[in-house]
Amino acid sequence: MKLKIILIAFLAFISCEVKSQTPSINEAKSEAFLNNRKFKNEFTKTYNVDLNALDKKKERDLKVAGLEETEKAGIKQKYEQDKADIKRQKDSLESDRSYFGYEAYYNAMIKRKVDSINTLYEKVEKWTYEDQTNENLKELKTVYDSIYKKKIKLQKLITERDEKLAFAGSFNWFMPTFEKGNRKQFFHDMYNNETGKPIFLNSFALNGNGDATSVQNEVVTDNMWALRVTFGSVLSLASGKAEPGQTAEEVAAKTKKETEQEALNRLLNGGGNFYLEFILPLATTNQNNGDQITSYTYATARGAMDIESISSNIDTSTGNGTIGVSEYFGISSDSKKFNFFLQGNANFTFGTTDFYNNLGLMNAKPFFNGRVLAGVTILNNFRISAAVWTFGSDEKVRSNKVTVGVQILPGL
Repeated sequence: MKLKIILIAFLAFISCEVKSQTPSINEAKSEAFLNNRKFKNEFTKTYNVDLNALDKKKERDLKVAGLEETEKAGIKQKYEQDKADIKRQKDSLESDRSYFGYEAYYNAMIKRKVDSINTLYEKVEKWTYEDQTNENLKELKTVYDSIYKKKIKLQKLITERDEKLAFAGSFNWFMPTFEKGNRKQFFHDMYNNETGKPIFLNSFALNGNGDATSVQNEVVTDNMWALRVTFGSVLSLASGKAEPGQTAEEVAAKTKKETEQEALNRLLNGGGNFYLEFILPLATTNQNNGDQITSYTYATARGAMDIESISSNIDTSTGNGTIGVSEYFGISSDSKKFNFFLQGNANFTFGTTDFYNNLGLMNAKPFFNGRVLAGVTILNNFRISAAVWTFGSDEKVRSNKVTVGVQILPGL
């Protein structure tokens, strides 16, 4: 029955468009880096004009009568130096120009909106109680309604300006999503998704080792303030096979081992049959120039549960929670078509008594656990990863098995 559920889920998920995987990080070409190129033509034109002026100056200088060859060589060297200086200035100004261009544009619009609101306020100040006729009161109400609507538009303009400036500049390395204006760029660059709407069927991942296989899916993902929120599901199946002639004790021992393997697999790949996870970005390298090396640290808080009717070999539904910190380190090719990554996490996990029993812990109490993964993402569409080290404070949550995972990413 369990195998049928996994196969049905696999076919259903594989037929849908998905947006990410586990880990959900999926680096995209920075929008800030792309947006700055919108000003490239303008700068190239200015740059070429400057170079043409240098060419003419070079011709005049070299025509001066009586110059020695050494002096001519010096003029040529100075010309090449000036040419290089102009190019360096052009490269550095390209980002600044886009930033200040956006800033000036939006600040002008905001100023006009504020001026129009102040004009309406002046009308209100001139109004007196002696003017309390029906027509004047209606006009006053209209003025206040206009002020209210303009204030809403003003706030939208300010938000839009902050987001545009974040794209034209850079987000903070510490708590990058703390400021609202930085969130759109950050979540695009790190997770390759937009913030304007929730994402359904966000990821599909198939992970397995010699003991058990699991299917994980992020069903719904959205951004809430500075957080990333995910609701997902995990189904697991132990790899053991029934053998004829086993005694009752051997069958019981085999069932207990399978229960522990499935419980550990669910814990490592999401926490339980269903889980709700909150991610808070803590620190990251700056991506405004399309960096190829990325470091990203984030905190996680997750609640999960195993359902008796879904998981085999468990008699009672269980619940657990996890608080932890994860670190991601990635190296990408120029256009992000290849991304090699290393990711590790360390967690403090707690749960119900039956949760501890299903894992077969030596001591039924909260424990420390984590793992290290390595892998490669290709074309932002496919990822192959492997859990190379699984560790913990209890022997039962450690594993020397290498878990290999295959993920389907955006664009299918």
